[in-house]
Amino acid sequence: MIAQLRFGLLLFAALLFIIPDLSAYQNQPQPRDEDLLANPRRAVHTFLHWQQSGHKNPEFVIKTMKLADAGEAQKLELASELLKVLDARGLLIDYNQIPSNPNYTDSLSGLQQYILFHSLPEVYLIKSDQNQWVFSEATINRIPELYEDTFSGYVTLITDNLPEWAHNEWLGIEIWQYIAVFIWLLSGLILMKVFGFILDNYVKRLARKTKITWDDDLINSVEKPAAFIFLMIFFLLTYSNLQFSVNISYYLSAILEIAVSVGVVWLLYNLADVFSQYLSVLTSKTETQLDDQLVPLIRKTLRFFVVIMGVIAVLQNNGYNVASLIAGLGIGGLAVALAARETLANFFGSVTILLDRPFKMGDWIKVGNVEGTVEEVGFRSTRVRTFYNSLVSVPNSNLANTDIDNLGLRKYRRLKTVLNLTYSTTPEQMEAFVEGIKAIVKANTHFRQDMYEVHFNSFGAHSLDVLVYVFFDVPDWSTELQQRHNFFLEVLKLAKEVGVEFAFPTQTLHMDSFYNEDPRKVGEDRSEDELTSAVYSFGPEGEKKSAEGTRIFKDGKEVDFGANN
Repeated sequence: MIAQLRFGLLLFAALLFIIPDLSAYQNQPQPRDEDLLANPRRAVHTFLHWQQSGHKNPEFVIKTMKLADAGEAQKLELASELLKVLDARGLLIDYNQIPSNPNYTDSLSGLQQYILFHSLPEVYLIKSDQNQWVFSEATINRIPELYEDTFSGYVTLITDNLPEWAHNEWLGIEIWQYIAVFIWLLSGLILMKVFGFILDNYVKRLARKTKITWDDDLINSVEKPAAFIFLMIFFLLTYSNLQFSVNISYYLSAILEIAVSVGVVWLLYNLADVFSQYLSVLTSKTETQLDDQLVPLIRKTLRFFVVIMGVIAVLQNNGYNVASLIAGLGIGGLAVALAARETLANFFGSVTILLDRPFKMGDWIKVGNVEGTVEEVGFRSTRVRTFYNSLVSVPNSNLANTDIDNLGLRKYRRLKTVLNLTYSTTPEQMEAFVEGIKAIVKANTHFRQDMYEVHFNSFGAHSLDVLVYVFFDVPDWSTELQQRHNFFLEVLKLAKEVGVEFAFPTQTLHMDSFYNEDPRKVGEDRSEDELTSAVYSFGPEGEKKSAEGTRIFKDGKEVDFGANN
């Protein structure tokens, strides 16, 4: 709290030094005695100028209060109270904005009257029967009430009974005002702490007793901005009691109003997150995934909308013509559109993704060189978490014009491999090995049972090659890896059981010179009749024909674990 108090004092001190004296920019005409009330501008100047220290003239001042049914002393008191109200509220008067036409007529009411401030319509001038511009009778009757609304009765009582030294000035500020600023800041911080205490010990406690959870998120999100708004509203409602000059009050009120607006934007910004969390709970109960992808977009849209509307509100409340500003931006619309064409392309790409739904959050996708799981679909880009845990943002325009391989939508995960057996494998061992792999597939419920292929496929350069083409029926990559592990272990045990060996690239070097005069014989010698008989034995009428391949049997029944069995 002490640090916050110091910051507030430093900010206030800086404010005193940076605020210019706007009176230097006000072209104050010098009136003549005979036309002090000739027009609205002259009347306002008479009211303000002759109450300033150094050239006070009560006789001129009370002329502006001539419609008051009171004595001269009371008229002067009313004028003084009205000036204090205007100064304390920071209602700065610019003479150049006040009409100098003696016959001025208000365009809305059609009456010869002039309202000084739209924020304080109770204070206005009228043209009297004597062709003089003076404060209206309604304004005069409202001055005591305005004074009570502007200044606390306790503060007024204290300031009226302060010792003389408290009214001494330092840097243009009276001593009692420095003390008042300290008490003002301290009181605001204490009230904010009380507000937070009530919120933590009563409101949150009630929320925890409910069965729903979103109310806890709501209170947690609004706690800090609500306390900030409470503090700024307290300052805004009480700063007039400090009775600063009109220049300081003007800037102080503007800063506090902006702070309140910022607090409201902060609050709504956090509420957008709470609303998005509530939508996430609702969408998680639906079957479609489209609404789950819409929630992040809705959250970002709400945030952007809140910030933009907050900026517009702040500008509008501080006197800027937002409509003309937007119109001015429209002049450069073509340049902005050209500069933002990529942004627009990404936006329409996100719309295409939402409508076409090539993937959803959590899917395993591959786009170009990027492969990973989808974490978020935004307006500009889609964020993909790669398998080495980096986060890649892929522009949505690229996704809309690129092939997307959605590996997460696979029902089955393919395994295609070739097992190499040594050339010493017998036909019977080969058949047993192939049928054994089929049996392993049949025994494992994690394999697709209606589609698999296991065959002795080719004679390799160094091995007999067995093609294994199977599909896993698993939900994710981790389960797939585990089932691959289990399957290959079963294959190893099968190979050991049937007595086959896995081949690896080898070379056999035969040196005929080793046999001297008796070269090594390759193969076995066969006569021409034996060779011819062997050919015919494998033919259509041969006793060794086996067009269906080698078969193995158990108890007189063929062993066959084909996919169609």
